Amino acid sequence: MKIKKLQLKNGLKVILNHSTKAPVVNMQTWVRTGSADERKTEEGISHFIEHLVFKGSQHFKVGEIAKVIESSGGELNAYTSFDETVFYITISKEFMETGFNALSQMMGFPTFEKAEVDNEREVVIEEIRRGKDSLSRRASQLMFSTAFKKHPYGIPVIGFEKNIKEMSVQKIKKFYQDRYSPKNMFLVVSGDFDQKTIKKRIEKFFLPFKSTKVRKTTRKKEPVQTGFRVSVEKADFEKTICYIAWKIPSIKSKDIPALDIFSQILGSGESSRLFQNMRIKKSVVFSIGSGLMTTKDEGLFYIQMSLKPENMREALEDISKTLDEVMRDGFTAEEITRTVTRMRSDDLFSLETVEGLSNKVGQFEFYFNNPNYFDEYLKLVNKTDSTKILKSAYKFLNPKTLTTVCLTKEKDKEINQLLTNFSKNFKLKAMPKLKVLKPKIGKNWNIKTQATHNPIEMIKLDNGVTLYLKETTDTNLISVKSAFLGGLRFEPENKSGSSELLSRTWLSGTKSRSENDIISLVENNAASFNTVSGRNTTGLSFECLRQFEDNLVDLYVDCLMNPTFETSIVEREKAVQLEQIKQKNDQPTQIAILAFQQMLFGKHPYSKDGLGTAEQLSLIGHKDLMDIWATINQPENLKISIVGNFKKKKWLDELQKTGQVKNKLKFKIPNLDFHSPQK
Repeated sequence: MKIKKLQLKNGLKVILNHSTKAPVVNMQTWVRTGSADERKTEEGISHFIEHLVFKGSQHFKVGEIAKVIESSGGELNAYTSFDETVFYITISKEFMETGFNALSQMMGFPTFEKAEVDNEREVVIEEIRRGKDSLSRRASQLMFSTAFKKHPYGIPVIGFEKNIKEMSVQKIKKFYQDRYSPKNMFLVVSGDFDQKTIKKRIEKFFLPFKSTKVRKTTRKKEPVQTGFRVSVEKADFEKTICYIAWKIPSIKSKDIPALDIFSQILGSGESSRLFQNMRIKKSVVFSIGSGLMTTKDEGLFYIQMSLKPENMREALEDISKTLDEVMRDGFTAEEITRTVTRMRSDDLFSLETVEGLSNKVGQFEFYFNNPNYFDEYLKLVNKTDSTKILKSAYKFLNPKTLTTVCLTKEKDKEINQLLTNFSKNFKLKAMPKLKVLKPKIGKNWNIKTQATHNPIEMIKLDNGVTLYLKETTDTNLISVKSAFLGGLRFEPENKSGSSELLSRTWLSGTKSRSENDIISLVENNAASFNTVSGRNTTGLSFECLRQFEDNLVDLYVDCLMNPTFETSIVEREKAVQLEQIKQKNDQPTQIAILAFQQMLFGKHPYSKDGLGTAEQLSLIGHKDLMDIWATINQPENLKISIVGNFKKKKWLDELQKTGQVKNKLKFKIPNLDFHSPQK
């Protein structure tokens, strides 16, 4: 990437990131203020201002900012976090000045008219109330409020309803003046812009910003945690969510790369220890994963799981066993290599869009004052070995800083006792002396070729499969999507939910590969395989870096054409799908959408819930899925698109092998009229 930094006379820093991969530009304004910088009675003001700057400015009336961007084919949005507030626009380079005008007006000249403040006040209050109906949001807030008793990370970013009700226009304007100074912001511009004129174009819109004195903020320090904390909240949700978390240092700590690798090996992806032990080998949980909350101040390493409350005892035992195993034996070289490979690949994937470019540059400028820090971070990751990973884990998975929380519908007292016992019994033995293992990462990570953009090519294979190819060589990525006519419109009578179950078990194995064989190949090569079943189609998508293409073409074609829908895995995933049907009451929005679909489409398949009904889904098994597969799996019914820097001949050779399927289509496209009850 070609990154250039400059500073305007009013103190606004500008970061330019030139890329010609697409004729679009992304512009982001990062404000160095977030909810953790708010004072008493100000809680929620940063998020409130995020809403208000869209509502009118010096040159735009209410609603005009969104209208002018969207009518130019652009997108705009914003978010508020603990540490920062970010506003962004993505737009065609042809309308770049339109984007600059809108963004600069929002950030430098909002009017905060009382009528609009009052209107938006009700919107934000409703958002706060809706958050109480969100299982994930409430569980997350419970974790933060339990872990942080004094530090503002324990306060919801969105704030409190009482504050928003009472917040005056004068208070909002004062906070904006104190914190939204150009000296406390920076602008990131990524994409296809004219490098010779870009500075003048930015100055035209952003130099008029008035430079004000930035109010200093002092965040309350969190006292040293000296013992475990447990918090269980009873809530009217079908699903139970549990967090297990430990305090970790700020994002600038030298231990973060090792902790990052540790969290990914432990609980990121289907090959991770926790997912394998608790979701693949046995279905103790619906979902489980681990990760880091990295922030300016002290953050968290966490394990999160969703499950039935009656499985809590077994789940906690499995987590204890997995952690004991890891702390005793460490990780394998394959696990470390796979994780570092995925981290490097994710980095390259994120740089393929202008939004990804700006996000990455913005984050590293915000936290490290260095937009190129991702290169340094990857160097630290590459130097991390098994001993450093385990040493960091022993250092920060301290029983004294352990926090466990749970949101559950029932058995709250019993779960509280289980979490308390888990926390009491969590201990670390002396760190073992193990062999030092390092990731084995190849050198061929940046394939540089002359940029070419070939037109879309359509090829009809001899076996009847239709291909759409778009070769472009200014990227290292390959994206493949395939689709059969299928989905809800082709679901057999009395087999509601079968197309969704088929997509969930599609990668359960092939004639020559097991489920774990597939998971290992995909994750060792930092690829992404996803299945989907919608209203009209059933499909398989795939993404990878070009350097892993040779390892994966055969796998993709094998998974595409030869799934076996292994019986035990069908039953495992059916149980999860049945539970999700029971948990629909946790999502009122989805209930409303389904009711609307039923009113709109009547007896047409589009009115159906993709998850199906519990009664019909419980009767579906391996044979039913094989019958559906035999129906839709015909070359004439398959369309495949391949885009990126791929090897055309290799793909054509592999896909021609699917010609052994010679049967004629066993179905006709349904001719279904909408039969709405409304006339």
